[in-house]
Amino acid sequence: MPNKGVLLCFTSAVLAGYAAHALGVPLAWVLGPLVVTAAFAIGGIIPFAPLAGRRVGQVVIGAAIGLNVTPAVVVSLIGWLPMMVFTALLSMLVGSACAIALARFGRVDMKTAYFCMMPGGLSEMSNIGAAHGAQNEPIALSQAVRVALVVCILPPALVALGLEGAFHERAVAHDLSWKILPLVVLCGLVGALGAKLLHFNNPWMIGSLMGVGLLAAFSFAEGRMPRPLFYAGQFLLGIAIGARFRREVVMKLGRFVLVSSSLVLLMAGGMLLYALLLADLADIDIATAALSASPGGFAEMAVTAEVLHLNVTMVTAFHVIRALLVNGFTTYYFIFLERIGFFRFGSKLLGKRPR
Repeated sequence: MPNKGVLLCFTSAVLAGYAAHALGVPLAWVLGPLVVTAAFAIGGIIPFAPLAGRRVGQVVIGAAIGLNVTPAVVVSLIGWLPMMVFTALLSMLVGSACAIALARFGRVDMKTAYFCMMPGGLSEMSNIGAAHGAQNEPIALSQAVRVALVVCILPPALVALGLEGAFHERAVAHDLSWKILPLVVLCGLVGALGAKLLHFNNPWMIGSLMGVGLLAAFSFAEGRMPRPLFYAGQFLLGIAIGARFRREVVMKLGRFVLVSSSLVLLMAGGMLLYALLLADLADIDIATAALSASPGGFAEMAVTAEVLHLNVTMVTAFHVIRALLVNGFTTYYFIFLERIGFFRFGSKLLGKRPR
């Protein structure tokens, strides 16, 4: 039975989401619960944010994005594949450069710093890093900082700058029929379980997206995810991110958190400059380019695109490619950069050799 602190945290998170939504805050049901849950977690209360809840949230968000899929949109994205790969590799390079500074000023070894700054999955980077001799706690905390900072800053910034879009891949102003909803949920679950069995990265979201996307592509499901369910999915993602800011870890790694946060902002700024160039050269809107190139979390950036009426399929495709490259090849990328002396050279510039 949850104690009073846990119940207060959960209730406060719900109220924060509702209040943010009422105030018109973009991504309200992610940001409100995230901030409140993180505050309680740092205060020493372990929030109610079970792993199963996070997975349910990912399945819901994946299904919501999958409803936007059409064959025409998918075909149109094939020509973007080289740019998607380049963007993913560039984000890894920027992250690697930031890792040198994190190792120097955050007082961690180079391998740990590298996995801290890679824009990969929250859990995947911790697991892969630990398997290769890196420290698990700094990686988990830094990855949570990256996702939380980007999602708290980028969506509100886009709205403040008036960069909301008017892109609609389908005429889906109406909610999905509740009669067809069970079929959509079933396809999402089947897709997620299939992706899990095939050892996909982030299987709960990608699998759900693929399962529902196939259903939508053949016009068996038309409409958008019912708003209460969509908001519930966002809420579950928000509390899952906020719960990662455990008091004992944050207090122990206080200096590291400050350095990591600064470098995440630097990384996000660098990728935003690239996004401006991408938007100009590729003739796409700035907001879509910014979300596509952003080092933020896959699910959070896709939800942002959906909420701001941007090209959600393009944003999703960019992040899927990045997830595949980062989660699948990040160790080889580290070995390559180490062999060509990238980390050694950068550390000398900062006045300290890598450990």
